[in-house]
Amino acid sequence: MSREAMKQALEALESDPLSHAGLVNRKQAIAALRQALETEQEPVAWITNGGNGELWWYRSSKFDEEGNLIGPNPDDIPLYTAPAKQWVGLTDEEINSVRHNRDWTAPWTDETFARAIEAKLKERNT
Repeated sequence: MSREAMKQALEALESDPLSHAGLVNRKQAIAALRQALETEQEPVAWITNGGNGELWWYRSSKFDEEGNLIGPNPDDIPLYTAPAKQWVGLTDEEINSVRHNRDWTAPWTDETFARAIEAKLKERNT
């Protein structure tokens, strides 16, 4: 969904009178659109056709021959950074599993428990 389409949908949802039956759905739609607008990435650079079969990239605004600021052309390809990976924590069951599925012949200290939790978190987040 384009940013402009999200803005238009959000404005439409916020401006319509809210009926009791549609209140929950409208509020959920508004929240989802707000979230999408807030988390949408901006390009970090663009690739453009430089002519003669060349591709050029630029990081910020472009200028025309007269030095006037111009934006990306419709044919320019936006480049984005990789999205940040979502952190995944442990459930209570997983923590209890670490606590109970341990080597019972080795001493169980705060440090060994912390290391076991750390290993489980690494497993979930790699």
